[in-house]
Amino acid sequence: MVRFSKKLEYSLISLRHIANSPAELTTARDISSKYNIPHDLCAKILQTLKKEGVLESIQGINGGYKLTRSLRKISLSELFNIVDGSTAIVECVQSDESGCIISDNCTIKDPINKMQIEFENMLKIKMVSDFI
Repeated sequence: MVRFSKKLEYSLISLRHIANSPAELTTARDISSKYNIPHDLCAKILQTLKKEGVLESIQGINGGYKLTRSLRKISLSELFNIVDGSTAIVECVQSDESGCIISDNCTIKDPINKMQIEFENMLKIKMVSDFI
């Protein structure tokens, strides 16, 4: 079963909160306290989203984060790659198969690769705005 990581879930929650917030800027503390997300993890996720150009941060006492672009223009695939670094459903799809001890005799390699392609295509058409 494919599962969203906690980081991906928290990213979606954070982006939804920022997009729906009546305030111009939102802090990591606002998000972490409202949704019971560990503050350090929330702050790290927001910094990653800032580094990748999804968010902009304003420093200072009244600072916080705001979106740099519409969530309708951010695919779930892009968010997956930003937050988790990969959309691989199994490890051997993510990296070369040299670490796999059954690669030569694997009977599910082809169906898994096909499923991986289908999964990636689905993630490309689903936008973060679909979660708002």
